Amino acid sequence: MNIEYYETLNKINIELEKIRPKLIMDGGDIEFINFKDGILKLRFKGECANCELSHITMKFAIEKNIREKIPEVKKVVEVKMSIV
Repeated sequence: MNIEYYETLNKINIELEKIRPKLIMDGGDIEFINFKDGILKLRFKGECANCELSHITMKFAIEKNIREKIPEVKKVVEVKMSIV
């Protein structure tokens, strides 16, 4: 991993911290899973994980915001919670 990768991760975390309070107010949260090859993987937690509109929040609130501010992020993908 190079320094640019870690700088991008830092930018991602800063943006997620800005988004997180809105999700927490609704009883949810968001978790960073992975960033590789321009694809950012996130997981909704709490109430957001079960929300029928989470895909809209992911696409039009989170992905749009992050891609505008961090050009290294080409796509944001929601990872669903797996039941083991």
